[in-house]
Amino acid sequence: MPRLWRVRPAPRRPALLLLAGAALAPLPALGQSDAAPSAAAQADDTSQSTSETTSAASGDTTTDSLASPSTDSAPAPATKLDVAPATAPTSPPPQLWSLALSGGLAARNDGPDGNWQSIALSRRLGRGYVRGSFMRYNGTLIQANTALPSNYYIGTLAAGGNFNNWVADGWVSYGVQDYGRISTDTGSRESAGSKSSPYYALGADFGRIVTFAPNWYMTPTVTASFAQGKLLRASPDTTLLNDLETDEPTLTGSLTMRLDHAFGRHDNHYFGLIASRHWSSNGISRVVVGETASDDDSTPVSLRSIHRADGWFEFGATGSLEVTPSLHLDLYATRTSGVASGNTTSGGVTLRKSF
Repeated sequence: MPRLWRVRPAPRRPALLLLAGAALAPLPALGQSDAAPSAAAQADDTSQSTSETTSAASGDTTTDSLASPSTDSAPAPATKLDVAPATAPTSPPPQLWSLALSGGLAARNDGPDGNWQSIALSRRLGRGYVRGSFMRYNGTLIQANTALPSNYYIGTLAAGGNFNNWVADGWVSYGVQDYGRISTDTGSRESAGSKSSPYYALGADFGRIVTFAPNWYMTPTVTASFAQGKLLRASPDTTLLNDLETDEPTLTGSLTMRLDHAFGRHDNHYFGLIASRHWSSNGISRVVVGETASDDDSTPVSLRSIHRADGWFEFGATGSLEVTPSLHLDLYATRTSGVASGNTTSGGVTLRKSF
């Protein structure tokens, strides 16, 4: 009977780039077996769109809105009755571009922490947007007494919008997982096998903004994503075997309910609460020997993963503050509940500049 061992996943959700306990919205990843990139990527994308979507519903056009009113793009033609003197002040042109810098942390119960940083450039197009982003995520996979750190470098293209308070987003991601030094009780070493592996993901979400009281918004959203990546499986130090990889395809689905409130003198600040139910096809990843050298030689030459599905809840809070009409500060914090591989507390911050 092949030898089994259970892998304890690394801290995770991105985005666009959801792994174990994905946080805020568009980016899938490898599942809880190494859920890091997805949450981060998603946090990257949603931290920028949290206030954008609700501000669109309220008609606020000063933020980097996903759905600024169509009257934003061109003023009504003047008539003889409303022609102003040549010296009269004119309205500033709409700010169609925004640049966002983001960063965050993910801490797993009794496990290693992860961290991420990203940069994103967005362009408003009518009632929609397009966005390009790049993210780095650093996390560590714990397997038995072996620590396997990795850096993910992921690029994402996303598009979406607010169409009469129906909101939708889609994204595709591609990147590289760079394996770090393998650490054990006897020291650290480079991988004796692959040094990196490709990562890609795609996903979409769809929701509805409901205004149920002045400056109060409720947004139910459904999200689905797929991610494909690999995990490095270190060979025992007492052998001369190569370190091998396993494929980790992951399907993720989420149901999310948001509650947002606009406040401040011009209702340009937002505070929100989030409750989500997540499901992943790859909640726990176990590895078994896939192929041996021969019938007489039990030396493994390939490995494969056995994936166990998992479902969990996530709760969080978000905030968006208008520092100036063109500068916004977005914050989020989340906590998972019921994750088979260990619950995670995550937080992040984004600074957005519109121009």
